[in-house]
Amino acid sequence: MLSNARHRARRDGFPCTITLEDIDIPTHCPVLGRMLHIFEGKQGGRDDSPSLDKVIPSLGYVPGNILVVSSKANRLKNQLSTEQLIAFARFYVAAEQRMKEQMSETN
Repeated sequence: MLSNARHRARRDGFPCTITLEDIDIPTHCPVLGRMLHIFEGKQGGRDDSPSLDKVIPSLGYVPGNILVVSSKANRLKNQLSTEQLIAFARFYVAAEQRMKEQMSETN
């Protein structure tokens, strides 16, 4: 995980000053709550693999700016801006509530 972060930082031109001591791998993804699984000898790609996330991407891999989340959570975050993620969540929370209300009215 650390060597991949260093490679991406060099390739993309942002800082990478973290060490192994800075990387805390939880048992579960703090975003999605899924158990994280480390697949020895295989690089990421699986939804429940741990993935190193830069909270504020432009700051790079520096202490205080990294979290370990699931690969799935990291991919989702990287595909949308924070504002888009919030809009996405609000839309589906409201849509789900409307559907529940409609379903309870018909029963």
